[in-house]
Amino acid sequence: MVRILAATDFSEESQPVLDFAANMVRQCGGKMYLLHAVEPCVIDTAGTLSACDIPDGIPGIELPRVGIGCEVLQMADARAKELAAEISRKWMIPIYGKAEEADNIVDCMNDFCKRHNVDILVIGNRHHSLLTSILLGNTAEKIIRSATIPVTVVPCANVNRYHS
Repeated sequence: MVRILAATDFSEESQPVLDFAANMVRQCGGKMYLLHAVEPCVIDTAGTLSACDIPDGIPGIELPRVGIGCEVLQMADARAKELAAEISRKWMIPIYGKAEEADNIVDCMNDFCKRHNVDILVIGNRHHSLLTSILLGNTAEKIIRSATIPVTVVPCANVNRYHS
């Protein structure tokens, strides 16, 4: 029985990731996990940024982190469970939805995979500008480089490619 984790940010663009993973589970049998990683915010002079928007290793950037409130995490967890139920009905497979607080998305994904004995991780890849990729890096690339299990990358532009 295969265990597949699909990462989501709840955007419409991430729907192909969820459908791809659900289709794999339906064809192979097994269980699907849906995970949304909720990052703490970082305060800067321009407002609030996601922690992943701040480049790693640049000297002089030390901005205060603001932890996510319990309410925010509970709302995200409820949305993950709701989305899991929707996809479960659509694909007629068991899906476990969860949101977790993550100081680091990559570590969060890897830890979740270890805790739940996940066999395959399915993630999306958005196409960023070259400058954005150089300055901030690419989360999908970081996940792939650190993964200890197979990772399938689904292009987020292929909306509605996988049908029930």
